[in-house]
Amino acid sequence: MGEHHSKREAYDHYLPKALYPFNSINFHNLAPACHECNSTYKLSKDPTRNPAGRRKAFYPFATAAHTIDIQVVLQHSNIEHLKPVNVQLQFGPAAITEEIETWKDVYSIDERYKAKICAENDGKYWLTQVLDEWKEDGRDPADFMTTLARQVQKNPYAECNFLKKPFLDACRKIGVL
Repeated sequence: MGEHHSKREAYDHYLPKALYPFNSINFHNLAPACHECNSTYKLSKDPTRNPAGRRKAFYPFATAAHTIDIQVVLQHSNIEHLKPVNVQLQFGPAAITEEIETWKDVYSIDERYKAKICAENDGKYWLTQVLDEWKEDGRDPADFMTTLARQVQKNPYAECNFLKKPFLDACRKIGVL
């Protein structure tokens, strides 16, 4: 969905209406969310509480944006047989660790990002793109990474650049690139 579509994605009751019925019609409690996030992962999870009690969470309408750093660590270099169990994700910065942990819990971020990294049409394709389209043409993969770094700065969400770069950095670190 986007600005040129006649339909829109769903709105999520950020604070679940079953737990906070007084906020069910509060427009500041309705946050845009894709179907997968809203109907598959978040459901009626409360981002402000868990069984241990209150917790910090990102506010979807905050005026200050948070930059989340992602580092990927791969357990081996056999990308063809890469499974989610072989991938470790580290998030930062430390100043917003509690909010990140909530975000990971509510939206199953670890599971989803690891699945994307291991998917044939995502992570494995990103690597193939560098190896086939750059290395095979005699171009240096380091040049691709430089270009990708610029793209991440300008458009971090296009083509999952925010995840593509840390994954390819991890591939370079273990000698695949």
